[in-house]
Amino acid sequence: MKKNEFLLGVFLSTAFILPFTSCENDDEPVVVEIPEVTEGVYVLNNGKYGSNNATLSYYDVTSKTVVSDVFSSVNGRKLGDTAQDMLIYGSKMYVAMYGSKQIEVMDKQGKSLKTLTSKNADNSLHQPRCFTSANGKVYVSFFDGYVGVIDTTSLEIGTIVPVGLNPEQLTVANNKVYVAVSEGLNYPNTGTKVAVLNASTLAEVTKIDVVKNPINVLSDSQGDVYVISMGDYGTTANNTLQRIDKQTQAVTTVMDATIMTICNDTIYAIYSQWNQPTVSYIKYDAKNEKLISNNFITDGTKLTNGPACIKVDPVTGNIYIGDSDYQTNGDMYIFSREGKLINKFEVGLNPVGAFFISNK
Repeated sequence: MKKNEFLLGVFLSTAFILPFTSCENDDEPVVVEIPEVTEGVYVLNNGKYGSNNATLSYYDVTSKTVVSDVFSSVNGRKLGDTAQDMLIYGSKMYVAMYGSKQIEVMDKQGKSLKTLTSKNADNSLHQPRCFTSANGKVYVSFFDGYVGVIDTTSLEIGTIVPVGLNPEQLTVANNKVYVAVSEGLNYPNTGTKVAVLNASTLAEVTKIDVVKNPINVLSDSQGDVYVISMGDYGTTANNTLQRIDKQTQAVTTVMDATIMTICNDTIYAIYSQWNQPTVSYIKYDAKNEKLISNNFITDGTKLTNGPACIKVDPVTGNIYIGDSDYQTNGDMYIFSREGKLINKFEVGLNPVGAFFISNK
């Protein structure tokens, strides 16, 4: 697909409202709002560390066509080394380039707006890892031990605070930022803490004990926080999903799980322990704290290699699962909310997430 055609086809449509004159009362217009639809899906591909081959794929939901390397086609240069996470917030997209030690900020067409870097006191560059957002702020974890805030207007990195070695995912709940401090590079002596920061100042509020090597963190609409820890990858401790209670901060073990996402208070989690022969596709009601299903894939579809990431389209409820062998280009599987395969398309090397563009 040519670049101009791609940009026009994906982003020409925007949300708008149309006034109509009422037949019953000419003085009172009837407002009809255009329903929200998903127009396309970006897939961030990690690439191979040190190879400068991270890519951003784009899937057109209507035509079912794929642009394999959007960033390069739009900007005439490579995205960089080891893409780790992506966030679409407001009119901008943010990509954490861990290997390149920079944050790429772009518009929703994939055009680069600014490349952000920040330095330690010794002039070494911070290593961006993961994002979350709330109340006009974008928070970012830096793998060398920090959390910072990006000003979404000036596109400058502001306050940066230490939280502990190798922080991973983070989420905002209860006016606080919860950060998984993995200490993963100290394996097998990994960390056991979730750091809790004031969302306004980033001052530390407390640290919460969880299973060792916490990686994934998300929160539900009630303010409960869910954490997946890698344990020691099944040697003595499995990958474990725990819940942090909003009121008491008490930690409860929910189930075994390896990766997860949340949509409308439903957690979709996958348990894929490396030394176990089976994979569980879990659907969990976070609001009522109960298991819905141990296998949300209902049509018997098997991934070719193994699940690398999972996201849910907030508009359609379709479930996107990335499949990777970490050596060759991966695939993205799309399942309906009923768990039936809709489509499968090739993406780049090591997909790490799907990110959705709607007409609003």
